Amino acid sequence: MKIEDTIKKAIILGATGGIGRQLAKELARSLEHLVLVGRDADKLSQVQKELTGSKAQLSILTLDMLDQVALEAFVENLDADLLVNCAGLAYFSLGCVLDSASEQDLWQLNYHSPVQLIKQVVQKNQNIKLVQLSSLAALFPHPYLAAYSASKAALQTYTLALQEELRQSDSQVQLGLYILGPVQTAIFPPKLVEALGGGSLQMKPEKVAQQLIRFIERDTSYAIIGLRYRLLVWLGRLLPQRWIIRLLAIYLKKGLNR
Repeated sequence: MKIEDTIKKAIILGATGGIGRQLAKELARSLEHLVLVGRDADKLSQVQKELTGSKAQLSILTLDMLDQVALEAFVENLDADLLVNCAGLAYFSLGCVLDSASEQDLWQLNYHSPVQLIKQVVQKNQNIKLVQLSSLAALFPHPYLAAYSASKAALQTYTLALQEELRQSDSQVQLGLYILGPVQTAIFPPKLVEALGGGSLQMKPEKVAQQLIRFIERDTSYAIIGLRYRLLVWLGRLLPQRWIIRLLAIYLKKGLNR
């Protein structure tokens, strides 16, 4: 079943980033109404201009997800068939030198705000598909991305547990969690991307967006995006965790030393 057969209006949080921006381009071709949400009004206007002429009626909304009051007001007025949260924050450094303010912002955006969002939507018991993007860092601890890895692992644990609660309570909310590997976006610094072989080892945002839509169309509640990353996860289950962490440390430290 095509996405436009069941979804008329969608909202994308983090619509100005690589994945969110590309997802907006894909959905604008088929849906009736698309709302682009981000914290930078100028970037939102630019994306809206890029999509002018698409099938979807476009709206933009400026929202800083670090602002809990603004986020609560956003959910109170939420009206959509699909909500995809593409927002995220990462800091590439030694975990012990990451300053407290940056770490608090990271946890707020990667964990506390999504949980607040999910809880409010569930309490409204609105008939909606709520999709949260996550990372392979949720499955394997990533040295030099310690806070990012921990926040994604916490969100995965919460989301998967809540999925079962919703299933048993016959909730109208459909909660999906999709795991991403490295993607060509600006979330990681150029020195890290260069050290890891450049964009050749990363998925393109347009490929990710297309696969996301296919999983949404299938009502999939949990998925790892990309065949190569599904194979990596399978392989990772066969190896001791300590080996995986050490291999990741060797790999990621290349970017730290540049």
